Amino acid sequence: MAARRRASSRATATVTATDTDKSKSETPTKQEHADPPIAPPKSGLIFKLCLFFAIPYFYLLFYHYKIESELQRSILINAGLSLAGFFITQKMIPVASRYVLRRNLFGYDINKKGTPQGTIKVPESLGIVVGAVFLVLAILFQYFNFTADSNWLVEYNAALASICFMLLLGFVDDVLDVPWRVKLILPSFAALPLLMAYAGHTSIIIPKPLVPYVGLEILDLGWIYKLYMFLLAVFCTNSINIHAGLNGLEVGQTVVIASAAHAFSIYLVQPLLATSLALFSYNWYPSSVFVGDTYTYFAGMTMAVVGILGHFRFNPQTGLLTGTNDGTLVNFFLRLFGKMSEGSLCAALLVFQTCLPDI
Repeated sequence: MAARRRASSRATATVTATDTDKSKSETPTKQEHADPPIAPPKSGLIFKLCLFFAIPYFYLLFYHYKIESELQRSILINAGLSLAGFFITQKMIPVASRYVLRRNLFGYDINKKGTPQGTIKVPESLGIVVGAVFLVLAILFQYFNFTADSNWLVEYNAALASICFMLLLGFVDDVLDVPWRVKLILPSFAALPLLMAYAGHTSIIIPKPLVPYVGLEILDLGWIYKLYMFLLAVFCTNSINIHAGLNGLEVGQTVVIASAAHAFSIYLVQPLLATSLALFSYNWYPSSVFVGDTYTYFAGMTMAVVGILGHFRFNPQTGLLTGTNDGTLVNFFLRLFGKMSEGSLCAALLVFQTCLPDI
């Protein structure tokens, strides 16, 4: 959650008009001190997460499931590209941070108001790096995917078009600060390429807890499925944007959700997981970068594609967050379990999301 503040154009014009000669001689020195380096990535945390994911990953891929050698090869190539994307993203984030700070795309951490950390300019909209690397990896992977299925390529590229569209709209939102009434309908435009190209089945799998009540495990929706796809895209995109406001929560929940995938979606999930982990290394508490709406929209649309194919009070004396009376899950946790530090609250929410499918 960031309270963004930008320099006004009027103030910039005044400085330019009165201090032109002075700024020419002092610009290099000022620029040198204007953009302090961000904190290094939290490599220890990422190593633990990678070890946590790697053990079940290799168990399922090589032992539990009987996967054809050709499909297994494609998955491993995709994993290799994703690993390269992780390191590229981690290297690009500090570079992009300097650029966004120069353009006044920064925010203050309102959950640390009243502390020294609350006065630090935190670069925003770093989700653009994750999205750009993800799209390059996903496009390059088509060269290594050994399939003659033209329908697969059509739907795959339509999915990438929707994700790219949403990434662009998210960055526009970060720059222009689009009103909420407009934010709600943005995903509907981004979902159009996928809706138009989709030619698959129109059935959905009923969640196991609901099967006894519905009486079916698989339900054919017919033409309503396209409407379902449309609404799912709107829901997924805005759900990640709404369930936010803590250091690491937006990226963390994306990592949790992306940990489950099937044969088709794993080609999109692995690059998303790798690039998101790179961003997570900078965004985990205490955050040195903000992801912006660019990332939440991008991640939400990616989750929608994979599925188809809050306010707080901060006490600077105690360093704890206190829930308010609105209906978000974050505040429900604070009211239920009491005051927590931001890092503890985010970890508790991510554990809850991890365990939720098993309940």
